[in-house]
Amino acid sequence: MLTGRNVWLIGLLLLLFIASVPVLPVSAITTDEIEERQQELEEVEKRRRDEKSALEQRLNREAALKEELKQLESRIHELRAEQERLGGEIALVQVEIEQAESELAEAEEDLLYQEGLLKLRLRAIQQHGVVSYIEVLFESSSFPDFLTRLHNLSIIASNDLRLIEEIQEERDVIQAWKDELEEKKAELESMHRQVASNEAELERAAGDRVILLGELEGEIASNLKAIQDLEEEAQELDSLIKQLIAEAASQFSGLDGELLWPIEPPTWISSGYGWRRDPFSGAQAWHGGIDLAPHHGAANYILAAAVGEVIYSGWNGGYGNCIMIDHGDGTVTLYAHMSTLLVQKGEVVSRGQRIARAGTTGYSTGVHLHFEVREFNKPAVRTYPRGGPDHRYNPMDYF
Repeated sequence: MLTGRNVWLIGLLLLLFIASVPVLPVSAITTDEIEERQQELEEVEKRRRDEKSALEQRLNREAALKEELKQLESRIHELRAEQERLGGEIALVQVEIEQAESELAEAEEDLLYQEGLLKLRLRAIQQHGVVSYIEVLFESSSFPDFLTRLHNLSIIASNDLRLIEEIQEERDVIQAWKDELEEKKAELESMHRQVASNEAELERAAGDRVILLGELEGEIASNLKAIQDLEEEAQELDSLIKQLIAEAASQFSGLDGELLWPIEPPTWISSGYGWRRDPFSGAQAWHGGIDLAPHHGAANYILAAAVGEVIYSGWNGGYGNCIMIDHGDGTVTLYAHMSTLLVQKGEVVSRGQRIARAGTTGYSTGVHLHFEVREFNKPAVRTYPRGGPDHRYNPMDYF
């Protein structure tokens, strides 16, 4: 049976045991895990940027290859038309050559016939001798008849010689024409062979580019698949980080009243909350915060919008240099694209405290502060149009 003294001793030992067990703050454990997951997200974002860069290069190469292929096909079409034209010219020249050969054969035949007549006359003179030839002259009945016969013999001989000369000249002209046609045909056939060789070379080049284009399209498909997988992985990590932030314990009870304008003046709202045209892709995209730009790109100080604990301070992918402050009750403010960070994770900041300087780090087109209000552990007060995320409030509601 336990006495009062024994109960007191047991209670004291239990208190000493409990006191000896280290108590880890939930928020510290969670923020360490948040940082680890954030580093994973940063690595995923880097790999996704690398894949997008590789995709852009391959898309440019694909466009260049398609343009080269288009030009090659156009040139091949021109060469084929040139082949047809040369083939037609060769056919016409061949017809002319055949015509020349026919005319040349006729001229040769006429020349042989005329030369045959001349040979017959010469043979007759040789057989009868000069005396017989003279006797023909002296058989004339009168002197006028003698002159007539002499004149006729001269005309016959001259005519034979003239006909032979004319036929020879005509044959030479036809031969020269034929030779010229043969030379022209040889030149056309040489051009025809060269064009055919050029066409074959261009077809080989086009075939090579078709193969390269097929390989490149496979690589592009692989890039697109990798980008899609990385985007899904990034979304999963982002959801996990938001869940961890929502589960983080905090010593604060949430936002009470209006938030402080989170950047020192002078500034202006360069991009509002909601749907907008993405400055990089040009497509419609959801903008879950507001962008506040200093005048003339000055590096104005960034201010804590309310009292809270810094749960993240560092590089955060497209946000660049980023700070998240937990204000309790699941409410977190996010500040992005800063040039310089002035607070570290775990620090408690007061309303209006300088926490960073404005910059243009991450996905940014100029010096500005991207500011968000996130509430994770209670339902949204409204649902935004066109599928806007319910877990993000309009930051302007708090000013």
